[in-house]
Amino acid sequence: MKFPRIHADEQGETHIGVLDVPEHEARVGPPPNPVGQMTETEAVSTLAVFSAPAGTEVPPHNAPQPYIVIVLAGEGEVETSDGKILRLGPGGVIYCDDTAGKGHVTRSITDIRLAFINRVKR
Repeated sequence: MKFPRIHADEQGETHIGVLDVPEHEARVGPPPNPVGQMTETEAVSTLAVFSAPAGTEVPPHNAPQPYIVIVLAGEGEVETSDGKILRLGPGGVIYCDDTAGKGHVTRSITDIRLAFINRVKR
């Protein structure tokens, strides 16, 4: 399963790349147990939901720790220091791993609601 990822290179520039998470066939629910694809489970430490009105812009910042963002409602975008912009809508997922470097800017295009899932540091 592939997800967009924000990360920093050795010079501190942030980029949008791809995180490729291994997946396997899994049966879910009661019989007849439909088959789908699932990633391995991963430990998380916290979940927070954040809402912001249209037009909100958060200046350059780093991820305080690796986290996953899921867009629950609305539309927003993230801009990395290399000038690339990624727009995400409802159901959009991005993995933020730029804990150092120049950071990224986030903007809400419409009123937006996001879920932040912090990963356990390993």
